[in-house]
Amino acid sequence: MIANCPNCAMSLSFDDDRLPTEAFNVLCPRCRQSVTIMPPPKEEPKLPGVATKMDAVITGTQAANDPLRALAEMLIAGLKKQPQGGADLPSWERRRILFCVDEAEMRERLRKALDHRYYEIFSSNTAPEAVELLLEAKAEVVVLTTNFEAHNQGCGALMQYVNNLTPQARRRTFVVLISSQVRTLDSYLAFANGVNLTVHPDDADAFQSIFERSVRDFNELYRPFNHATSAAPF
Repeated sequence: MIANCPNCAMSLSFDDDRLPTEAFNVLCPRCRQSVTIMPPPKEEPKLPGVATKMDAVITGTQAANDPLRALAEMLIAGLKKQPQGGADLPSWERRRILFCVDEAEMRERLRKALDHRYYEIFSSNTAPEAVELLLEAKAEVVVLTTNFEAHNQGCGALMQYVNNLTPQARRRTFVVLISSQVRTLDSYLAFANGVNLTVHPDDADAFQSIFERSVRDFNELYRPFNHATSAAPF
């Protein structure tokens, strides 16, 4: 099993045979940050020829058997059935998304997955530029990959900035981590990495439907708090 430090993005390797069944913490040897590790579920013993619900694993060849991917496909199908007409929203009403993604191919897939009538997209090549765009463009959503500006530890630097925001500002900043080491819509790994949503690269083409589902869940979670404080949903 391989995990990434959320602070400096260093890869941490673990022997699958020695992993415990419960979550545990380790210290990153590079930055000394405490990292929460969520071990994958152990394969349950079963009789030959008897399948279980846990047989589906998040891999490209088994995507059709994964319930999370099935959910993403259902969301995409529902989205395609919605009327495509209507005028574009004014720029100030579109949701502003900041891409902190090194790979040009991944950026293009994400751009194509978003309806530009409702989303305004910005891109950054460095962590300082990303912080500047967060402040000046008032981007509400940060889409981040673990290898963003890897030579300068850009992912860790940007996450450090986000996690140092005031609680009020952090609740208005939605962070999406795209990594081959996470499962899509995995709330445990999202919490462990200090982000709001995790997306596997294989699901990038379904990004809008996955993101909107996650935002609905986020608003439902904070509904009592927003009601008590008269705060608008995200």
